[in-house]
Amino acid sequence: MLKIFSLLSLLALLLAACGGGGTATTSPTAAPASGGGAATAAPAAEAPTAMAEAPTAAASAGGGAAAGSAANCAIAGPKVDKLVFWTRSKDGDPDYTSIKAVADAYTAGGGSPVEIVTIPDADFKAKMSISAPAGEGPDVYGPIAHDWIGEFAIQQIALEVPDSAIKEKDDIIPAALDAARVNGKLYALPLFVESVALIYNKDMVPTPPKTWDELVKMSTDLTKGDVYGFGFPLLEQYHEGAIFMGMGGYIFKYTNGQFDTNDIGLANEGSVKAAEFLRDMYQKKQPQMPDAAIDRANMHGVQEGMMEAGKLAMTINGPWREAPLKKAGINYGVAKLPSLPDGSPMKPFLGVQVYGASAFSKNKEAALDFISYATCTNSAVEQYKGFIKVPVRTSAINSGEVKANPNIAIWNEQAADGVPMPNIPAMSNVWKPWGDAMDAIIPANAPDDQVKTLLDNAVSQIKTAVEQTK
Repeated sequence: MLKIFSLLSLLALLLAACGGGGTATTSPTAAPASGGGAATAAPAAEAPTAMAEAPTAAASAGGGAAAGSAANCAIAGPKVDKLVFWTRSKDGDPDYTSIKAVADAYTAGGGSPVEIVTIPDADFKAKMSISAPAGEGPDVYGPIAHDWIGEFAIQQIALEVPDSAIKEKDDIIPAALDAARVNGKLYALPLFVESVALIYNKDMVPTPPKTWDELVKMSTDLTKGDVYGFGFPLLEQYHEGAIFMGMGGYIFKYTNGQFDTNDIGLANEGSVKAAEFLRDMYQKKQPQMPDAAIDRANMHGVQEGMMEAGKLAMTINGPWREAPLKKAGINYGVAKLPSLPDGSPMKPFLGVQVYGASAFSKNKEAALDFISYATCTNSAVEQYKGFIKVPVRTSAINSGEVKANPNIAIWNEQAADGVPMPNIPAMSNVWKPWGDAMDAIIPANAPDDQVKTLLDNAVSQIKTAVEQTK
């Protein structure tokens, strides 16, 4: 039976934490989208958005979630001429195909016709902010990272979701819903949870490393010519976050249910150690990585291509990379990130993918009905086929098709060590200063006596930017 206790644990964190090319100094918001380019603009289905100081709760067995049923996929809303649905997925990609299947099933089942419009990831938030109030935006949108919902709610473009739109609530881990709450109000419905882990080529690495020392040794033995044992986007904050947080760093202090934007831990002792560790990893070749690891513009695309060509044995990435690796015919596996040199676990960013409706939709009731359907058990299983991510519904996790993927249990266990991404707008002020500091530390090989100064400067810039946007 698939273990879901770790998912329960990580989502419990979300309860406390909540109140997918360019330069690496733009804000990530969800994990980097597959395909590449520098993913330093907030990952949106896989991208960073905020590092919180939050404990990773111990897993609790059980779950208490009721088994889902076809009832949670009932179509009950009024039928309108058309629902406009904005998504970041592109026609021809597996995730788009699964989304379209859900939309088509909704219409075939008696729901409204759905017009799917792809909005580029980099333009999505800006277009929502401008088009929605002008009456030219979508009725519904998704899947997007839960931190975006915080921004949309504050801009008053996200429609509040009533309890009536939540079908079989007991089938959903409660904290997954809280990830989409802003000031106590629900503004979206959850679909998936995600984080990064270790992805490896089984033909090159029969048994994945469990410790950092093991990874370095394996990688060194495998690195020959144009083949590398290990590599990952070394300047991508979303990936760096696992090491920063694992070593005791954080961005905003979390106290009494609130994130304190005046207490930033990006230059604390743990963060300084993490920055020096990442610098030495590259400069001292421990392990040696491709030059693309510090190429802002190409660190994703080049290394992903190497992995697909069998030229990279191990990498740190997310579940969105499974489909491309399958397509490339790579015999890959997924494992938990190796422990850090002091034995501590890496703590990757954690995100929840959600569906939302526009506050400016003229078809609000139908829009809410659609997002309820799009996040029901059957729809979650259908979209799992395209996204290969962990559903937040227990019934979907336990479905044969999802359960048959042995990697789901690994993603689930890895997520238990994750730190949820806060959905507060102040997060957008974090990524550029942090990225600029890491550019000066890793590729420029900053000496020890400058590392803390560079991080202190980043913290100062973040505080100034946050204050100016209040």
